[in-house]
Amino acid sequence: MKAAGHRPLMSKAKKRYNFENRKSIHIAMSLGTHSEFRIKLLKKGLSMQEVLEECAVRIAQQDRYMDKMLDELVERKITGERKIAESDAQSLYRLIEAEDDESE
Repeated sequence: MKAAGHRPLMSKAKKRYNFENRKSIHIAMSLGTHSEFRIKLLKKGLSMQEVLEECAVRIAQQDRYMDKMLDELVERKITGERKIAESDAQSLYRLIEAEDDESE
């Protein structure tokens, strides 16, 4: 007999544990980058999930190539190159939106 509000009892032999917990993330990137990234991956039969997870695994494992890429990104961020690229993208989006508003 099952008591109200309680789960049925499971034998210890049937109990399963999920040791691979997952964490969801959300990232933002420019539309152009997203499109080109997606096209490249589709041509290779890969998903963004697969590729980004593999990048994260390699970074966590201190892969030399990935460490070098991170160091280059830090340098670009320090020099302002990365920030300028982001602000340029935002400016382009504002111009496109303004043109769309004018054409309506």
